[in-house]
Amino acid sequence: MRFKRQEAFRYQFGQPLPCTFRIVRIDDKEIESDKGAAEIHDISPRGMRMKTPLNIPPHLREIHIEVTFMLNDVEFSFLGTLVWQRKIANDYYYGLQLLLSYQQEETLIREIKRYAVLHNS
Repeated sequence: MRFKRQEAFRYQFGQPLPCTFRIVRIDDKEIESDKGAAEIHDISPRGMRMKTPLNIPPHLREIHIEVTFMLNDVEFSFLGTLVWQRKIANDYYYGLQLLLSYQQEETLIREIKRYAVLHNS
């Protein structure tokens, strides 16, 4: 697994942002898993790092998940691919590559900037 960080910016939340996620595809097989709880620690238009107590081993498989969260007063629901996993204590951290349209990227950037102004003043 590779860890890439070649983005213009990555916003790190001081207080992690709650989210839910579910697995929607493993390799070429569509599935519908139950929702799990997680926290987003940082985000960019290309990816995010989240933490959950659930173990989702991404090794040897392509796992696509749907992540849903509120940022400001806007609800986001994005698809992403698990890129890496790290276990720290009883939690698992995951790197996701987000699969966003140009419009979704623009909306996310706008809301991240708005969030930063509201929470860093």
